[in-house]
Amino acid sequence: MSILRDAKRLFAVVIAGSCGLIILLDFGGAGGVIAAIAGLLISWAAMITAIALLLGIFSVAWSHVQRVRLRSPDWGYSLVLLVGLIAVIMTGIFFPLSGPNGIVLPSSLAEGPIRAFFRIVYEPLAGSLLALLAFFSLSAALRAVRRRSLEAITILVIACLVLIAQLPIVAGLPGIGVGMQWLNDYVALAGARGLLIGSAIGALVASVRVLLGFDIPYLDR
Repeated sequence: MSILRDAKRLFAVVIAGSCGLIILLDFGGAGGVIAAIAGLLISWAAMITAIALLLGIFSVAWSHVQRVRLRSPDWGYSLVLLVGLIAVIMTGIFFPLSGPNGIVLPSSLAEGPIRAFFRIVYEPLAGSLLALLAFFSLSAALRAVRRRSLEAITILVIACLVLIAQLPIVAGLPGIGVGMQWLNDYVALAGARGLLIGSAIGALVASVRVLLGFDIPYLDR
């Protein structure tokens, strides 16, 4: 069905496209009324996002409470999630900050008490999980060797050479440090920039398709 024959879809596309165009014009430096409308739209979006996030937290918490109450399979993981959720909230409420106007609550996850909680609890857990990646990488390398795929073996050999070149004994040899720096500055950086440029072009094309109404992810199908 053509979008011009569906009033609801046409209205949604016009609203979404107009809002996106206003934000783009404001980002490009347009002032006056455009800037005021763009600021209002951004404020509305932030408020809607906050409400949606709050509702999502309640929904997730309630579903895990039900899993714990009914002793569903793996309900212990749900209990851990609820304990972590409550611990972060309690940290922000009962460990406020001392400001010039008295005691104030932390306004974001970047503030003192919550940041300390993440540093004490979350960072060791994240470091442990990252350490486990070494074993997964080794397992993947062994499977690649067993399959005898030329591409996989090439990647494995290059990875081993890079790891060996970063050893303190090897890195101190003449030419090794300079060579690794050249690879990082030209080969690795060129690949990273290529990925970023490709991602940016893909995001640009997807955004234009949404603004023009070719893709309508904000409507229920």
